[in-house]
Amino acid sequence: MLEWTICTKCGKVLDNSKMTCPNCNSKTEKLGVDYLKSHLSGVLFLIRTLDIDLLKDHCPKISQQNAPLEVVVLDDLFRYFSFLGLGDGVITDNELNFINELLISYYTKDDIMKLADAEIDEMPASFECLHELDLFARQFDMTGVRSCNELFDSYRFLGNFFLTVDGELNPEVYEKYCDYIDRLENRLGDYLIEDDGAECRIPKGLDAPSEEESHSLEEYLDELNKLIGLEKVKKDVNSLINLVQIRKLREERGIKQPAMSLHLVFSGNPGTGKTTVARLLSKIYHEIGLLSKGHLIETDRSGLVGGYVGQTAIKTKGVIDEAMGGILFIDEAYSLASTSENDYGKEAIDTLLKAMEDNRDDLIVIVAGYPALMERFLHSNPGLESRFNKFIYFEDYTAEELYDIFMLMCDEANLTPDDAAKEYLRQYFEKMCEHKSDNFANGRAVRNFFEEVITAQANRLAPQTDITDEELNTLTYEDFLVEE
Repeated sequence: MLEWTICTKCGKVLDNSKMTCPNCNSKTEKLGVDYLKSHLSGVLFLIRTLDIDLLKDHCPKISQQNAPLEVVVLDDLFRYFSFLGLGDGVITDNELNFINELLISYYTKDDIMKLADAEIDEMPASFECLHELDLFARQFDMTGVRSCNELFDSYRFLGNFFLTVDGELNPEVYEKYCDYIDRLENRLGDYLIEDDGAECRIPKGLDAPSEEESHSLEEYLDELNKLIGLEKVKKDVNSLINLVQIRKLREERGIKQPAMSLHLVFSGNPGTGKTTVARLLSKIYHEIGLLSKGHLIETDRSGLVGGYVGQTAIKTKGVIDEAMGGILFIDEAYSLASTSENDYGKEAIDTLLKAMEDNRDDLIVIVAGYPALMERFLHSNPGLESRFNKFIYFEDYTAEELYDIFMLMCDEANLTPDDAAKEYLRQYFEKMCEHKSDNFANGRAVRNFFEEVITAQANRLAPQTDITDEELNTLTYEDFLVEE
């Protein structure tokens, strides 16, 4: 059985007899090859979810491969591990087991020995293909796709474990590993994307508003107050804005004032406008001079917590750096508080709390989620309770408000329900509210229903030969019977 001992704090791979890390005196833990497989699966999942045929017109290097891209990546990893294993001229049973278990393959020692004289100075084809994939993704503003970086990180990370698979580090092989990683990094050059932070994947986010997108404070406040429903929320947010403005005025006049935390807890069911309000708040705070940029970075557990020791702090710091000057919005924040000793959510919380303390003048954090779970989350760490002392509760929408949201979606899409459809719509949302669950999806449920309705309209009109503009812009009663 393959097993390693690593430090839970610095991530250093240690001798299996060590109970504490000699570098930082922290606890150690045992890891098996399944832990490494879960790390590698991140890159492979990205590749598997893409339709490679769709990319062929845009990615020549990918189209030239005689195998699926996932196979190309695994083949290059096999050559990489073989190169390291042959550093001392001998392939051990542990090295062979490592390769086969991690790559889910059936190689033999003879397969590896055939590569003894192979050149490995060329750029691995997998990196060239993934570079094309990254460039293609950026055409559609998919800034979270950094597959080249992730594969390179995997080469470094997995290489460290391969070097110690026999329980000791061979200096000759280690030198070969360092030389190869250095040469690979140099060859990759611009392939590695550094502008959004190494090892930081942010699934959701907005850049700072450009000059032409900026509006006045009055316009942002008007946009906030025109939101459908959310009357209690709007009242609380307006009071908060007034408080901040007065504090800012006192500060400018040199008047002393007590310290106050501006970090917020948004609680409520999904689809109740939490992200929309957070985005407006970031812009309003920028206009009154509280935040230097006024942008919103939205993330969740997957954007903060890594899959191995040491990665979480790097990912969390990367997200924080991205949010500096604005608001960091953490959805389902309660998922960071786990009782498992092997969970890295606590590391993300600790990193976040330190950043909130160090950057209190230009960073605001909003944590969001279901009310009961958010309360439990805040009680899980004394630091959270002291920094998050302002709560805004987002109530579920009423049937009338859901109807207004649907009509707003229609207006934005240049669609008009006929009278029978409107009557059906009112009854539909009344029934929805009467039978809603504790975790009612609110605006998301309206969006899903809207998409089903316009699909039904398309299916109704498509067989027709002559379709008038009025028909294209009208939703009929028939289009709303999607659930019957």
